[in-house]
Amino acid sequence: MASNNSSPSSMLANPRWVSLLFSSTEYSWIWLFVRIYLGIQWLSSGWHKLFDEAWFGNGAAVLGFWQRIVLVPDEGRPAIAYDWYRGFIQIMLDLGLHVWFGKLVALGEVAVGIALLLGILTGIAAFFGALMNWNFMLAGTASINPVMGILGLGILAAWKIAGWWGLDRWALPRIGAPWQPGSLFGGTATRVNGEGPHSKGREAETWARIALGGAIHAIALAYMNGPLQIIVSIVGILILAATGLGFFFITSKDTND
Repeated sequence: MASNNSSPSSMLANPRWVSLLFSSTEYSWIWLFVRIYLGIQWLSSGWHKLFDEAWFGNGAAVLGFWQRIVLVPDEGRPAIAYDWYRGFIQIMLDLGLHVWFGKLVALGEVAVGIALLLGILTGIAAFFGALMNWNFMLAGTASINPVMGILGLGILAAWKIAGWWGLDRWALPRIGAPWQPGSLFGGTATRVNGEGPHSKGREAETWARIALGGAIHAIALAYMNGPLQIIVSIVGILILAATGLGFFFITSKDTND
C-alpha cells in the first residue's frame, strides 16, 4: 500500500498591503484623489466636445483623425502598429460612422468624468475610461493615456472601495454585483472591510475633512499650474490621508459619546 507523502498545503495569500489597498476602506482615500485626477481629466476633455460642431455635430474631428491614422507612409512607421486595428478603423470610415462616434466620445468622456468625481458605479466608469485610453493608444496617441489607463485599471481593481468616499458607499450595497446581487435585486446588503461603528460627530467631521481635502486637490488640478499646483495638491492629499488613517480628529469615535 503506497503511502501518501504529500505535505499539507494552504492557499497562497496576498500581501497585507494588497488587501488594504484594494479591499479596505482604510485606504480608500488614495482612490479618492486618483478619482479626482481622472475625473477632471475626462470631464475637461469631453466637456468642450459637447459644444464643438466638429465633435458633436458633423464629426469632422473624428473623420480627420481616422483618415490620418489609417495612412501607411512609404517611409517610417504608421500611426497604428496593428493591421487588425487599422482594418477596424477603415471599416468605420467606409461606413461613415464618424458622425455618431464623435457624439459617443464626447458623451462617454463626460459621463466617465462625472461618475468618477461623484464615486458612482466607479468600477464601471474606470473600465470604460481605461477602454478609451486603450483605443487612443492603439490609434497611436500616447499623451497622458498610458498614465490614465494604469490609474483607471487600479480603480477597477479597487472597485469595492474606490467609491467609498462617494455615492458608491450607498449604491453598491444595494446594487451589488452580477455574482452577488444587492438588496435591490433580491440579495442581501453587502459591506466591505474596514467599516466600523462610530459617532455621528466623527461621521460629520470625517466627511467635512474629506470634502475639504478633495476640493483643495480638485482646485489645484483644475485651476493651477507648476509648483503651486503641486504644493496645493499635496496639502489636499495630506488632509485626505490624515482623515483616512484617523489622525488629528477633534470628535470621538465612540458611539456612546
